[in-house]
Amino acid sequence: VVKTKRSLSYTTHIYHHKGGRRAPKNKNMPAAPHEDAALMAASQLVVPDTKDKNNKAGQSDTAHASSSATNALARSNLLRLETSELLQESFLHIHPTGDANNAHYEAKWAPSVRSYLTQVKEVIANLGEATLGPDVAKLASPGSKGGNVKEKGMEHVLTNSEGDGTRYRIPLLSDKFTKSVEASSASNPLTSWSFPFAGGNSLTVHPIGSLAHVGNAGLANRHANGNVVPVLDVAVLVNNKSNGEEGDAFVGGKDYLNHRYTDKRNILAVHIAKQISQKKHRSKIGAVHLTQMFGDSTKVGLMLTPPSDDGQQSDSSKKKSSKKKRKRESEENTKKGKKNKLRFRIRLVFGVKLEEDEKTSSKKSGDQKDISEDEYSTDSSDEETEVPTSWSSWIPRSRLLPNRSNNRSTSQSDTNNSSTPHYTNAIAEDLHFLSTTDLISSTLSTLTPNSSSSNVTPTSSFHEILLLLKVWALQRGLLRGHDSYTTTTLAVILCYLYRTKGIGRRMGAVQGFTAFMKFWSENDWLGEDSLSSANAGAGESMGASLSSAKAVKAHKMKKKSAFVIPSQGRNESQTIASCAQSRLYIEDVRGGSSNSHGDDTATIPKTLLECFKAAYTSPASNHSSSIANNSHVDSPILLDPSMTLNYLARLSPSFVRESRAEAYAALRCIHGHEMDGGSGTSAFHKLFLETNRFWTRYDAYVRVPLGVFPRIIVADGGSGSKKKRSGKASGGRGGESNTPSKVWGNDVNDLGYDESARRGIVEVLARALGDRAMAIRAFTCGNGDIQNDLSTKNINEMSNEDVATKAILDSDQCYTVPIRGSSCYQFGYEVRPADRSPASPAIPSYSTAGPPCIVIGLRINPSTSRRIVDRGPPAEDIGGSDAFVALWGEKFAQLRRFQDGAIVRAVVWNQLQPDSVSQKNTVQFHGIDRSMGGIAERIVQHIVKLHFTDAKHGKKRKDVPRSLPTVAFELRNMLSFIDGVADSSTSTPLSNSLDLHKNVMTAFDSLADFLRRNSATTITIGIDKRKVSNLGLPLSVDEVEPLSPCLRYSSLFPPVPHPLLGGTSTDLGSDKRKVSGVNVGSPILVQIRFEGSSKWPTSLNAMGAAKCAMLVQLAEGIEKMKQDGNNDSDLDGFDGPVDVTPNYLDVGYRGYSFRIIVRADQELRMLRGLWNPTAEAKALQLSLINRHVRGAMHHSLIHAVHTQNPSASSVVRLVHRWVASHMLSDMIPQEAVELMVAKIYTETSAEVETSTSNKKVGNMVEMAPSTVVAGFLKFLELLSTHDWARVPLIVDPQNHISIYDREVIHAQFNKIRGPERRGGPAMYIISPADYDGVEAMVGSKVVGDNALDTTQNQPVPGAAAGKIWAPSVTAKFPERVVLSRAVALAKCSRDHLTSCIRSGQIGNNNWVAAFQESSASLTSYSALLRVDPSYIIDSGCSSTNADSTITSTTTTQVGNEKTTSPFEKCLQKRCSGPKELRKKHYKNLALEKDTLHEWQPVKSLVNALRSKYEDYAVFFYNEFAPDVIAIIWRPDAFKPQPFSAI
Repeated sequence: VVKTKRSLSYTTHIYHHKGGRRAPKNKNMPAAPHEDAALMAASQLVVPDTKDKNNKAGQSDTAHASSSATNALARSNLLRLETSELLQESFLHIHPTGDANNAHYEAKWAPSVRSYLTQVKEVIANLGEATLGPDVAKLASPGSKGGNVKEKGMEHVLTNSEGDGTRYRIPLLSDKFTKSVEASSASNPLTSWSFPFAGGNSLTVHPIGSLAHVGNAGLANRHANGNVVPVLDVAVLVNNKSNGEEGDAFVGGKDYLNHRYTDKRNILAVHIAKQISQKKHRSKIGAVHLTQMFGDSTKVGLMLTPPSDDGQQSDSSKKKSSKKKRKRESEENTKKGKKNKLRFRIRLVFGVKLEEDEKTSSKKSGDQKDISEDEYSTDSSDEETEVPTSWSSWIPRSRLLPNRSNNRSTSQSDTNNSSTPHYTNAIAEDLHFLSTTDLISSTLSTLTPNSSSSNVTPTSSFHEILLLLKVWALQRGLLRGHDSYTTTTLAVILCYLYRTKGIGRRMGAVQGFTAFMKFWSENDWLGEDSLSSANAGAGESMGASLSSAKAVKAHKMKKKSAFVIPSQGRNESQTIASCAQSRLYIEDVRGGSSNSHGDDTATIPKTLLECFKAAYTSPASNHSSSIANNSHVDSPILLDPSMTLNYLARLSPSFVRESRAEAYAALRCIHGHEMDGGSGTSAFHKLFLETNRFWTRYDAYVRVPLGVFPRIIVADGGSGSKKKRSGKASGGRGGESNTPSKVWGNDVNDLGYDESARRGIVEVLARALGDRAMAIRAFTCGNGDIQNDLSTKNINEMSNEDVATKAILDSDQCYTVPIRGSSCYQFGYEVRPADRSPASPAIPSYSTAGPPCIVIGLRINPSTSRRIVDRGPPAEDIGGSDAFVALWGEKFAQLRRFQDGAIVRAVVWNQLQPDSVSQKNTVQFHGIDRSMGGIAERIVQHIVKLHFTDAKHGKKRKDVPRSLPTVAFELRNMLSFIDGVADSSTSTPLSNSLDLHKNVMTAFDSLADFLRRNSATTITIGIDKRKVSNLGLPLSVDEVEPLSPCLRYSSLFPPVPHPLLGGTSTDLGSDKRKVSGVNVGSPILVQIRFEGSSKWPTSLNAMGAAKCAMLVQLAEGIEKMKQDGNNDSDLDGFDGPVDVTPNYLDVGYRGYSFRIIVRADQELRMLRGLWNPTAEAKALQLSLINRHVRGAMHHSLIHAVHTQNPSASSVVRLVHRWVASHMLSDMIPQEAVELMVAKIYTETSAEVETSTSNKKVGNMVEMAPSTVVAGFLKFLELLSTHDWARVPLIVDPQNHISIYDREVIHAQFNKIRGPERRGGPAMYIISPADYDGVEAMVGSKVVGDNALDTTQNQPVPGAAAGKIWAPSVTAKFPERVVLSRAVALAKCSRDHLTSCIRSGQIGNNNWVAAFQESSASLTSYSALLRVDPSYIIDSGCSSTNADSTITSTTTTQVGNEKTTSPFEKCLQKRCSGPKELRKKHYKNLALEKDTLHEWQPVKSLVNALRSKYEDYAVFFYNEFAPDVIAIIWRPDAFKPQPFSAI
C-alpha cells in the first residue's frame, strides 16, 4: 500500500533506498493483526447494498454504523502500518563500540564515524597553547595593509567601500573589541585585547544530541532527513580551571556581559578551525567550514566533512598522477561498487564545562581519547545530574535569572536597562549541552527495553514518535530554522510529555504523535488566543480593558502557558519547589533587588515561572495598530529541571502561530475530520509525504533588501525613548542615530541586531496588515525546497581540495563558509557594527542573484484584504493615537470625520500614495486589488519605506544599488496577461477586464428582461380569442439562462461591443475610421425556457421543428417590433443581421452577438420515456442533458465560486491562456479547468480552532488562495500531482454530494477503471450534476439533498440507490496522451515559476517561459501544418513568440505616457479583426449590416480534421494564435490492414 506513493515526495525514496542494508522490523513494535489486509480492502471497496430496498430503517442504520466503524478502524490500522514501514526504513543507528552483536541494526558505515571521531579528538587534543585575540578572526584581503598574510581562496571576498577593507570571519560585538578598535583608530597606545588558551588538554570532546542518545533518538538517514546528509553534533567544552593567577582562565570575571564570552568562544572556534584545517591534518580531518548554530551569527560552530576514501593519498601525489590514471581508477572503483559517497558530517559546537559536567564525566570509564560506550549513552538517572544542588561556574547563578540585563551599553548601569532573557538563555545553552543530553537519555533509559539479546534493536516508542515528528516538521519547513524546531527541541517536549504522563509508556507511535499535536496546538504559548479580534481589521482600539500596552502584556501573561520538565521521580510542582534557582529568585524578590527598576511592587512576579512569563512577553498585538510596542521578545516557555534554560526561547511568534495551525490540521487529519474531497489523499500521505514548504505555502512573496535597513546598535529599554549617541560611542559615524524606532528595535540588546530586524519586520507588518493577512513568515534556513544535496552531487569527481574550498549548498541553505576560502557569496563582517547590515536567515540559493535580502511570505485574507480604510482609536485616547501615528506616519494617519460622527485618525488606501518609490516603479493593474492583494502590497511598501529603509546607509555601500530597490509582490506582472494597466489619464475601455465582463452581464440582463416582458401573452378580445405577445410567440418565455463563460467571469478576452451589432465605435478605443466586419470568437450562448404547455408535439422530429419555429418567430417578432416603431427602450439595442438555424438564433444586441437556443423539458421527458431507445436517441438525450441541464447547473456552480472568491475567475482565465499557449486548445475543456479551480478554492479551507475553547489558534492552514499567482500554482500542482488513474476528482463546492454518494462514486470509478486502471475517461472529474437522472431535478435540487438526514446530518443508506455517477465534462476529452502531456507541462511550469519566485527579480519576464513552447518542442510532433498569416489576428498570443512586454508610449498630451499591457494589445487586435474583412466607417454613410457573428476558421478546420481523422492522429493548436496545427500519429495509424477486393 505504501509503495504506491513513491513518486509524490522525497520521503518516498525511503521505500526503495539502496544505500546500506535494509533494517529488519522492530521487534518492540506491536504486530499487526491478521485482519489488517481485509480492513484495508474494506476501506477502499465498501459499497452500499442497493439490492434489498425493503430493509427496515433500523437495520439500515445499524448496517451503516457498522460500515462507518469498519472504515474508521481500517483507516487507523492503515495509518499504523504505513508509519511502521516509514520508521523501518528511516532509522539510523551508530553504535558507540561497534560490537559484533550490534552490527545487525547499525549502518554499515558506522565504523567510519567512530574512527573519524577518534582522529578529530586526537588532533584537537594535540593543539598547543596560544594567546588569542581578534586578529585570529581577521580576514586578509588582497589589498590589506599591516603585514597580514594573504590567504588562498580569499581573492573573491567582497570588501567594504570605506576604510582599509578589513573584515572579520565572525561578527565581533563585545565592548572590549570596540574599545580596542577605537584606540587603534585614534592612534593611541593599544593594549590589545587578548585571552589565554591552554591548548587541547583544556578541551573535552563529548558527543551530544542524537549521536549520544540511547538508540540514537532523532537520527535518521538522508532520505528521511530532508535529503540532507546526517549531521552528528559533538560538543567541545573548555575546562575553565585557572592556576590561581589572575586572567589565566579562558573566561571569568564579568565575561557574561556585553558579548565578551560570545566573542571569546567564536574566536576560539576560528582558531581551532585554522589549526585542524592545516595541510598536515587534511588527510584526517577533511574539509572545515564555519557555520552558524540555530542560524545565529553570534554562535559559531565548525562543520567537518570527512575526507574521501582516497584521502590518505596526498594532494601532491594526486597532481603527479595522470588524468587518465585517475579516470581509470575511478571507473574500476565504480565497477567494484566502491563509491566515494558522503555519509555524514560532524558539527563541533563550543561551550564551557560546568563543575557538574566534570563530576558526571568522572564517573565514566575509559580514556578520553578513545570513544567508549559511556560517552555516547549517558543512562544515569541521578537527580543531581538534572537538578544540581551546587553551582560552580564562571557565571554567577543569579545572572541566569530572566530579569537580568547582561547586555547593555557601557554608559548605563544594570538598573537602567531592561532584561535580556534571550541573550542570557543563549549563554545558558552553552552550559547545558551535556545536561540536556543526559535529560533525554535518562528518559529514554526508562523506555528502552533492557535485554541481553543481541537481536533486539534499542528503540522505543520515544524513538518512533521523535522520528515521525522530525519527518512531519521537515515536510513543512518547521525544522532547523533560525527560529524553528530542532531535533533536541522536539525531544525535550517529548520528555516533558512522558514525564507528565501526557504520553503513556504503552502508547504507540501514532498515539504519541497525536498527543504531541494536541499538546502543541491547544496550549496558548504566546498568550494571545483570548485577545479580542473585534475591530482589529479597522485598526480600532481593543476596548477599555485592553487599550494600553501594559494591560495587553498583563493579559497575555495571565493566559500564557509555561511548563517545567520534571526531574526523575518528581512531578512538575515538586521540581519547581525543590529547584535552587527558584529559591534564589524568591530570595532575590524578598531582598528587593528585583525592584531596582522602580516598578510597582504589585507588578513584580512572585515566582520564577511568572518572571519567565514576564521576560518572554511583550505588549505586541496583531489585533490592533494602536498599541504601542517596539520590542518583540515573545517566545514560548519550556524550562529544564534546573529552571535556568528555556528550550523554546528561539521560537519566534510567527513560527509558533504557524506550527500550532499545522499541528491542529494534523489532528483533524488523523481523526478523519478533513475529508479527502475525492483527492484520494490518505492521512499518512498528507502528514508525512506531502511537502508544503515556504515557497508553496503563501499567496504572495516580497523581498526587502537588507542593505538599506536602519542601523540600530543600542536600545534604551528602560525608558523606551530614543538615545542618540556619538559615532565613537556607538561604533557608527559621528552624528548618526543608531537607536530604535517607535515600532521595532528596542529589543536589539536582547535579541541581537539580526534577530531584532527579522522579528521586527514580520511583527510590524502583521500589526499593519491586521486581519488582511492570515499569516506572515520570513524565509529561513531549513524552509526552502527539498533538493538534491549539491555538495554531494559530484563528490566522486571532487578532490579533498575542492571540497575544502567550496561552500556547502544543500536543502537547508545554512550559513557555511570554508575556513580556507570563499568564492560563492559575500563573506565577512565589517569592523564597526554600524557598517553592518542584518544577516539573512538563510544563504541565497545557488540560482539566486542580487543583493542580500529577507523574503517575507504572506497569506492574504481575501474577504478583508480590499478594505480601503484603517481607522485609528478615538481622539481622547492620546496614547493609542500616538501609537497609530507612529505606525503609519504623520502624512498618512490624518484626522478624518466619518458618517457616524467620529473624528479619528485614519489611513485611506484607495489611491496611489505620492511618496512611495516602490509604487511608482511598479505597474498598477486594474485587477490587482481584487486578485493580487493590491492594498496589502501597498501597505507592505509603505511600512518598509517608513520603518525599514535608511537611504543614507544604502547609498554608502557597494553591495546595494544606488537607487532604492523596488518592493513588490513576486510574479505580479502575470496579471498583464489577463488585465490592463490602471491609469486614469490614459486608460481605455479595453483595459479593465472586470468592467468588460460586467458590461456583457448588463446586456444579458437587459436582453433577458426584454424577452420575458415582450413574450408575456395576453388574451385578445374578439371572436377569435387566443393568446398573443408582442413578439408573436404562442408561449411566454419563463426563464433565460446563461451558458457562456463570459457570463461567469471566465472568458480570457471578454466580448467588446461591436459598432455593427448595436454598439458604439467609442467602445473600441481604436481607429474609428475602420471597424471589423466579423465577431472574432464565439457568440454569447444563452438558452430560453418556455412556460409549460400540453400542446408540444409528441414526436422527436416534430419537437425539433417546433423549436426551430419558435426561433424563427422570435426573429420575426423582433424585426416586426422595430418596423412598427415600438416604444420599448431596449428595442434600440438590436442591430446587425439576425441568423436563424435549426438549432440556434444569432442576434446582435447592444454590440454583442448572442446565440439563443431553446430548452424544451418536454423533449427530455419524451426521450426518457422511450422503452427501447435507439443509439441515436440515447446520444440525443445525452447531448441535450449535457447542453441544457448540466450546462446550466455548471454555470450556476462556477458563477457562485467566482463571486465568493474574487481571484478564482482570474485564475481560470490565466489557465485558459496557459492551455492555449501549449497548443492544448479544446483538448482540455474549459469546463474542466473551471471545476479544477473550483476544487482549489472551495475544498482546501480548514479553519484552525481549538476543540476546547472554540477560539482560533492560528490561521488557515490550507485556506483557498487569494492571489492569481498562488491560485495558478495550486492549479498546476493539482494537475501534475493528482493520481488520475487511481482516484476520481470530486468537485463539490456547495456540499451537495454526501459521504454516501462519495463511496458510490469511488466504487463505480474502481469498477470502470478495472484492474489495469485504463478504463473510462482519462480525466475523471465528478461534479454535483454528473449523476444519472439529473434532468428530473426541480430547481436547484440535487441528489445530495435527498441523501442527508437533516436532523443528524448523516447519510441515509439507499437514498441514492441505483444512481450512476459518470463524468460529463471530461467524458471524451482529454485523451490519455493529451493528459500525460498536460501533466508533464504543468510540472515543468510549476517548477519554473517557483524558481522565478526564489530568484526574486521584480520586472524580469523569465516567468513568460511557462506560457511558451520552445522551438525545439515542436520537433516532438509528427507533422506541422502552417496556417496562412492572414488568418492570424493576434500574434501576441503565439505559442513560440508571444508578446509579454508592457510598453510605454508618449501620448499627444505633453508629459503624459500611456502604458499598455499584453492583454490590451491582444484585445485591441481582436477588436480590429482580420485586415481583409475590415470596413470603412463614416458618420455620413450607413454601413452594411452583413457582419459575421462568429469567425473562427482555424478552429472549424481543426474540428473537421478531428471528426474525420481522429482514429489516425491527434491534433493540437492554439485557439488564440493558430499559426501551427501540430499532428501526432496514433500508434496504429500505419499498421498494415487486411485488404480485400470483394
